[in-house]
Amino acid sequence: MTPERQLCETVKVTEARFGACVTEGPFDPWLVVGGVLMAQQAAVIALRAAGDKIPAQAGGTELLLRAASKDRLPAPFTLPFGAKARQDFDRLVDARNAFMHPRGLTWFVSADTLSRGMPVACSVVRHLILTQPVLDDLVSPAQQIDLQESLKAIEAFAEFLSDPA
Repeated sequence: MTPERQLCETVKVTEARFGACVTEGPFDPWLVVGGVLMAQQAAVIALRAAGDKIPAQAGGTELLLRAASKDRLPAPFTLPFGAKARQDFDRLVDARNAFMHPRGLTWFVSADTLSRGMPVACSVVRHLILTQPVLDDLVSPAQQIDLQESLKAIEAFAEFLSDPA
């Protein structure tokens, strides 16, 4: 399976997991795994398309920071990834790490972490793959439509969680 197809599958599964957690609760740990993974996959695809070498061991946010570097992805491809986006994404990474590397504690992710972190993951995918792809044909037109629909749904679920009512 190509990296682009893997990304599309990750986004689709993440959308389904998010929809289920909003209606069924409790929050699904695989949702945070999917959120982090889809952002990382998009960064890897964009960086490779630009000719960057991907480290064998990259930290949770490192790939996004590489994509946000003008030295690795020149403008206009450079990922806009400011301090707030990084903080929100780092919280998502922390929740993922707590699940993937248990310390004997009960796993938990807050609605706030999801409502803030998932839109960042979506914006990473949207910018690097749909809005400013390094190569025009990173994903097919059909995959572009599917990605856009899934990203909108994920953002809608995040907005739902952020609503205090």
